[in-house]
Amino acid sequence: MKNNGYTEITINGRKAGLKFNMYAIEQFETIKGRNSNIKNFTTIIYAGILGNAYVKQVEPQFTFEEVSDWVEDLALNGDTEGELNRVSEIFSNSQVLKTLIDKANKNGEPTEDQKKMIVEPV
Repeated sequence: MKNNGYTEITINGRKAGLKFNMYAIEQFETIKGRNSNIKNFTTIIYAGILGNAYVKQVEPQFTFEEVSDWVEDLALNGDTEGELNRVSEIFSNSQVLKTLIDKANKNGEPTEDQKKMIVEPV
């Protein structure tokens, strides 16, 4: 079965749907900036929230700041539920991302930007 790139997480007691579709990948590329694990996790999660809101045609339920604070809290105080690793795995294995990387790889090795899209577990 293909991974449709969808999952739900709970941020500060509120459910957030994440959809890693082409819109989310585009948003990730737009806002990721310099590579760092914390920024990538924040950007990946926020991009997933934006991707989910986009396909449902609703406003995102969290701001980038709220997601950033939540990721930072998990990173500093321990991600006991394994949420960051779970999101990283779903993002890295989403069919859209895999297809885009496979298409880019047909002519050789992935670019450095493509390699940075795969987030290492914390």
